[in-house]
Amino acid sequence: MGRKEKDKELALAKLNDKVIPINKPKGVSTYDCVRKLKRTYPFSRIGHAGSLDPLATGLVLILTGQATKLSSYIMDLPKKYRAVVKLGERTDTQDATGKVTERGEWKHVSEEDLRKVLTRFVGKREQLPPMYSALKHRGVPLYVLARRGEEVKRNPRVVETYRLELENFNPPFFEIKVHCSRGLYLRVLAEEIGDTLGVPSHLYSLVREEIGHFKLDDAVSIDEVERLLDMENPGFTLSEAMKHLKEVELTDAEVRRLKNGIPPKFDPVSRGNLTPGSMVRLTLPDKSLGAIAEVRSPGDVRLRRVFI
Repeated sequence: MGRKEKDKELALAKLNDKVIPINKPKGVSTYDCVRKLKRTYPFSRIGHAGSLDPLATGLVLILTGQATKLSSYIMDLPKKYRAVVKLGERTDTQDATGKVTERGEWKHVSEEDLRKVLTRFVGKREQLPPMYSALKHRGVPLYVLARRGEEVKRNPRVVETYRLELENFNPPFFEIKVHCSRGLYLRVLAEEIGDTLGVPSHLYSLVREEIGHFKLDDAVSIDEVERLLDMENPGFTLSEAMKHLKEVELTDAEVRRLKNGIPPKFDPVSRGNLTPGSMVRLTLPDKSLGAIAEVRSPGDVRLRRVFI
């Protein structure tokens, strides 16, 4: 076996079936990050768990091998952002990349005014997705239609903001920290805050700092992905990636049945005080992930994803 083949084997052994946090720079798309890793390493399957706009920087999660099956579970995790909003200008994209479509006075806005307004956006509410988004209309991303000057009807979505804190007030700019559910658009939030203040506004900059238990501090720069092979334990294993789900350790007999597609039958109370409807990760004796399952009732466990 030649050196090149050995390097490929090493890369697959260390980096396949992993969730790899990447620190995305400004001006680079999430797909650029995926392509960079695919060019660098010989993955047969690779994807991501949620895109981030080219304007934004911060955490994106690249999924390799069987980790691509985890995409929907990871995308459902709450996110934390740090955003800077500019008052006095509305843009056609609702962010700093667009053309200014409206200007307005902002000097009357006080820090107290802003703090009062921010409280209105905490909790559950409906939000209209922007045209400049990756959502699709008849198979075409909305941002493609928006660039053509087209606008289509979108239905509001229920989103939730868990915390919204003012970090810095330096008008016409202010900085906020946002802890929110999946589906909330920060560019829309920036404009909504301005509208409530009676001032045109747009999203000036954005950093994604956390996705569930994944943190930006764990991420590797896109320009340094070659360093992943030098790390002892790069990325997150399937089980580590799903650690937000309660763990149920399988017995040897249950593992044998799982390999044949047969779910375990157990009492939810005795195996971790699980509530009906809860999602769990079924782990093997070596702590690797065997499956993701839903506990329906005592003795009724439904397999959702199997990894052995």
